[in-house]
Amino acid sequence: MTTPALSSAQANLKLALWQVDADSMSSSDLFVWLNDSGLPLEVTTRLHQFVTYTKKTGHKVIAIGKIILIKIIEFVQANRNLVMGMAVGVAAGFLANAIPFVGPFLAPIATLLGVTIGAISGHQLDQGHRQYDGITGVAQSLIEIAQEFFKLFIDVINIVFNNVVTA
Repeated sequence: MTTPALSSAQANLKLALWQVDADSMSSSDLFVWLNDSGLPLEVTTRLHQFVTYTKKTGHKVIAIGKIILIKIIEFVQANRNLVMGMAVGVAAGFLANAIPFVGPFLAPIATLLGVTIGAISGHQLDQGHRQYDGITGVAQSLIEIAQEFFKLFIDVINIVFNNVVTA
């Protein structure tokens, strides 16, 4: 599954279309969307700073940071379970690293296997395929559990934060 190389004209057209998308979304709208998505304020602020990164090409200024962030957001929205599966795999690597003495040796293997299995399982969930047995079934269950946990965690943080700020 290889994609043919884009010609210079095709690449310029694609970049121009991406720039139109970036121009159609103001930085403040993007900041509000990031803030409303449940990200911590520090992460939102860092990403908002990234949005301001531009690059001059010829006589045009291209909002590279905004384009990249919009494309990442589109990918995450289209593949929520895949991203969650990869996050579960990274967490498995961190947990393996915490094992005394052998953790530093196991962590790279656990991370590689965890991210791979998590990504495959998440992708299958995104496609509507649910497996109930084997390691993929376990990984899919872990992804669903992690989603519910983080949903609850974000709700609790929002409730606490809103009550502390308004009090």
